[in-house]
Amino acid sequence: MPFLEIKNLNQYFGRKQILKSISFYLNKKEIIAFLGPNGAGKTTLLQTIIGLLPTPKYRTKPKEKNIIMQKNRPINNWSIYQRVENGILYLPQKTSLFRQMTVFENLKLVFEYHSYWINKDNHKKKKWEIFTNEMNQWLKKTNLDNCLKQMAGTLSGGQKRKLEVIRSILMHPEGIMLDEPFAGVDPKSIYELKKIFTDMAKNNIAILISDHNVDQLLSIATRIYVVINGQIVTSGGIKDIINNDYTKEMYLGNQFYTEISKRFL
Repeated sequence: MPFLEIKNLNQYFGRKQILKSISFYLNKKEIIAFLGPNGAGKTTLLQTIIGLLPTPKYRTKPKEKNIIMQKNRPINNWSIYQRVENGILYLPQKTSLFRQMTVFENLKLVFEYHSYWINKDNHKKKKWEIFTNEMNQWLKKTNLDNCLKQMAGTLSGGQKRKLEVIRSILMHPEGIMLDEPFAGVDPKSIYELKKIFTDMAKNNIAILISDHNVDQLLSIATRIYVVINGQIVTSGGIKDIINNDYTKEMYLGNQFYTEISKRFL
């Protein structure tokens, strides 16, 4: 049973159709990548799934249309809050950190307000010990352990992105969707983020990443979808994507195709 399953999803801005019968699935322990040029509809897709954009009316018969399923349950009518409470997180491209708060204060908010920690049966002191242990482990892995008292707004682009990802992990999601997580991030931080994403997948989390950084996504994705003009034009493994003639012509380009083929084929 997939963690997420999307069936023939369409989306419109006024009379303009942005998404055209998008269908895919996402399992736990899996990293799937959505690639495509600017304006292809990738961000619209993620925002529709999480509920930031209204879901078009769905139907189950005679042909399924506009269905968003989580663990075999239609969630089209769920609020954003319900989707988050049921383990789906969305991390947008623009930073969602509280810039005038410290790194520690940004993370502490998860302990104070997220239901995972509020509803746990452990004594408050014991919960705090568990939370701080988890927090410190991830801060050390990402080299942010010396930044606890630093204002989030003063962090570099890579540090901000790593902090947002740690904050998401501390919410104990079952699945997370990330929009352009490598944008404006230095190479060292990209490497660290890739390691975090693969570790999350190993720990039974479903991961969907949309990004322009083809090289980085191809190196960690278990399955790839290419979206052009609101449609999935090809999907599969690295070889399927690189060797697809339409993708080569409309997205990768011949020069980049030659370079990337040397690395991945």
